[in-house]
Amino acid sequence: MLKSVPMKRFFLATPRRYEDQVIENLGALGSVQLITDYTIKGFKKVDNVERCEKYVKLQQRIASVLSALPREKVAKKSLPLTLKESFSKMICKEASLEASLEEIESYVSKIESTLDEELGRLEKLRSELNRLKVLEESLAILQKYGLRVDAFGDFEYSFVKAGFMNKALSPKLQRYAEGTSVKYTRQPVKREEDFIVIMGLNQDRPRMEEALTLLNFAELAFPKDIDSDPEKALKQTKTSAAEMEERILEIENSLRAIGKEFQERSVNYEPVVRRALTVEEARSTFSRTETVSLVHGWIPAARQESLEKVVQASTHGAAFLKFEDPCPDEKPPVRLRNPMIMRSFEVLTRLRGIPDYSELDPTPIVTVLFTVMFGMMFGDVGQGIVVLIMGVIFTRLQRGFLNIPAGGVRRLGGILVMCGISATFFGFLYGEIFLSEALHPIFGSPIHTMTTIIIVSLLFGVAQLTLGIIIKIVNLIRIKATVEAAFGGVRLAYYITGVALAVKFTGNMSFTVFSENLWLTIIAVALLCLLFLSPTLEGILKHEFKFGEGIMMGAAEFIETFLSYLTNSVSYVRLAAFAIAHSALGLSAVILTESIGGLTSFVAMNLLAMTIEFLGVLIQCMRLTYYEFFTKFYSGKGNAFLPFSLPKIHVRIK
Repeated sequence: MLKSVPMKRFFLATPRRYEDQVIENLGALGSVQLITDYTIKGFKKVDNVERCEKYVKLQQRIASVLSALPREKVAKKSLPLTLKESFSKMICKEASLEASLEEIESYVSKIESTLDEELGRLEKLRSELNRLKVLEESLAILQKYGLRVDAFGDFEYSFVKAGFMNKALSPKLQRYAEGTSVKYTRQPVKREEDFIVIMGLNQDRPRMEEALTLLNFAELAFPKDIDSDPEKALKQTKTSAAEMEERILEIENSLRAIGKEFQERSVNYEPVVRRALTVEEARSTFSRTETVSLVHGWIPAARQESLEKVVQASTHGAAFLKFEDPCPDEKPPVRLRNPMIMRSFEVLTRLRGIPDYSELDPTPIVTVLFTVMFGMMFGDVGQGIVVLIMGVIFTRLQRGFLNIPAGGVRRLGGILVMCGISATFFGFLYGEIFLSEALHPIFGSPIHTMTTIIIVSLLFGVAQLTLGIIIKIVNLIRIKATVEAAFGGVRLAYYITGVALAVKFTGNMSFTVFSENLWLTIIAVALLCLLFLSPTLEGILKHEFKFGEGIMMGAAEFIETFLSYLTNSVSYVRLAAFAIAHSALGLSAVILTESIGGLTSFVAMNLLAMTIEFLGVLIQCMRLTYYEFFTKFYSGKGNAFLPFSLPKIHVRIK
């Protein structure tokens, strides 16, 4: 449970004629990770980059078509309906794989061509419709003020213009019109624009056109064949716009029909392309000669016999298969194995990286420590049961909820279930239920036994840090780093000695404790000095001695050990602090009873605890796990086991 799944490296050589069958059956087995870091003389890597790119582009083309097609409007769902759907399972059926890749590519090309043509027509019609709408607006203004279309333009001796200008700029027009024959009228027609009609002699037109350009004057323009009567022209324009809207609607309906058909087909087509791409990616790990294909990778040791049977069935016994244990300098992929109740906590481990193959998997330990810390800080029977119920609900969700994938929600639910149980247990110890001391405490209320809860928190921290140092030593022993493991033992001895001195110091709060316990003090100082010299001694033992570098690293090791162990230990006081704060919310509710009522005050404080304090406790649990605990032993430099798999493709049905 604390160790990852044992791995075996395998080497497979098969006649090339069986290569496709081998790939299919390895994908169906779903237990091997194929890798490309090995080949032998005479073999060449399979060059199928172009084929992979072809399938990738085909996937992108399908996605591009789907994104370009107009979508049906989806009505917003109520929260109860969303919850109901989240608890209902997706019904799946196996997708058809009968279509060939050539048929799929031909169909996609046909749809792309049709789509380009129809979207081009649609864009032109919408542009024309926008022009007609603008013309309608202009004609409506002319009709409102009794102006004719033919009243505007350039005449033999004069000019007349009409258009819109920003209200902030239109007053400046007077300055340009002064001293000229130009006259104008200004009418407010929009919130930010004025409708302006300008007339004047042609001799002043160049100056006014330059001024109008500076003032961002938007001149009205009318088609040459439009009726001069704005009322008739408006009717004609509205008729043309209505006809244009009908044509646009026809094209949109046609596109929706195309889109519906394409979506139905792409449900089957896209998985076929994805499967073909996966096969080619697996093929790229192979090496070949003219007659033989070679591949190698990793497989869990327990699945060795299954692979032998698959290879035998795929090649009729014509293949060569060899297994080897990992070499000490290799980094096999890591596959964690934890009981169901602990798998939810794997997400906390993975957030700091995958454990190395030689490292212990801390997930089972994190499960226990995380839940205990949560319960210590959030001990309350009533609120613990609420957290437990929330967790159970989340573990039952079958679909994503609030943009969180279903798998993530279920993992969060598993964590909340364990935290809820822990909070309920500690609630009985503290005698608290919904912030009220309604139960007889087994241990004692944190706010009434502050000293005791602080001592317990510190002892818990000491135990957790000691466990972290021990795990570090075990990990070093597993990789046969005996020198480093020995100095890890020195750190453990120093920490235990330091804790013993700290306990004696807190008894009388006098520095005379160090002279009274002289042997402990001498041992602690000697161990610190040994840690200071540890980089130098390691260099000498490994024949890599560098005096200056060793001294610098030793000084850093000395400061790190002395300060970090002290601060990390004291940091666990936060367990007591949050437990006391939780109890204090109950006292706050009692104090507020006289002003806002007993029930209201307790409801308000419980809501505060279930939101802000609940999140704060989760954050503190993660901080103590990652910063205080994981930093003592965890590297997180492993590689996740990613098996090659070709599962049956299913289609989801709502």
